[in-house]
Amino acid sequence: MIAGPTAPTDPLAAGGAARGPLGRRRVARIRVVSRPERLAIGTVAIVAMLVFWQFAADEHWINPLAASSPSAIWHAAGSLISTGVLGKAVAETAGLFGVGFGFSLLVGLGVGIVVGWNPRVDAAVDPFVSILYAAPRIALTPLITVWVGIGFTAQVVIVFLTAVFPIIINVAAGVRTLDRNCFNVARSFLGTNIDVLRTVALPGAVPSIISGVRQGLAQALIGVVVAEYFVGQNGVGGLIVASGFTLNTANAFVGVFVFAGASLVLTGILKAFAQRADRWRI
Repeated sequence: MIAGPTAPTDPLAAGGAARGPLGRRRVARIRVVSRPERLAIGTVAIVAMLVFWQFAADEHWINPLAASSPSAIWHAAGSLISTGVLGKAVAETAGLFGVGFGFSLLVGLGVGIVVGWNPRVDAAVDPFVSILYAAPRIALTPLITVWVGIGFTAQVVIVFLTAVFPIIINVAAGVRTLDRNCFNVARSFLGTNIDVLRTVALPGAVPSIISGVRQGLAQALIGVVVAEYFVGQNGVGGLIVASGFTLNTANAFVGVFVFAGASLVLTGILKAFAQRADRWRI
């Protein structure tokens, strides 16, 4: 008796999915987590961490001089708020961050667009951007104090230099790597350079622009801490430094949580703006 054609041996051809050692199908699945579920999971994780932290402090598993405890930090925050120390520090830090990051945002967006749009300008500016971005800007702090003195201006310069280069690099890369066919189509309709830049280049570079602004924002917060640590010792950064010198870790953690909360709020605002800006994309 002649056997008929053999069945395909490829597991995907036979059943559309590979089989495990017990004959069960192993189907790859990607679980999508909704935003409310992500929020709930994150909240539970934070609460669990705080509960464990407090329990470890109460059981003397950790040194209170080194890590404090959530309850001590809460009481320290109440004391700093009631005395007005925290409010004054936050106001000083917010002013420094706003001015420093504002300047870096204006310069970073402008220079990044020009560098990404014009290859000759890119060739002239890229070496300086690469050198300054790779160099540790903290090492320039003593020179900055010599150039502009000790005060608010020096702090703004430190924040600016810390945040501007990630914005320039990402914006320039976003404009530079766009599909040139889009430019050719726009120019075929007699579009000027300004029209092409406004309707093609900038909308197409929105993801890179948002990425650069987000990196610049994080770097600006670091720059604020560095500026307040080395120059003036004021604001929330100065509060952290002074608390560390006196081994008052509860007050120091209050300052750390202020920066962490500011980072979460600013990142959330940036994400909301990115969703609106994404509608502008081509």
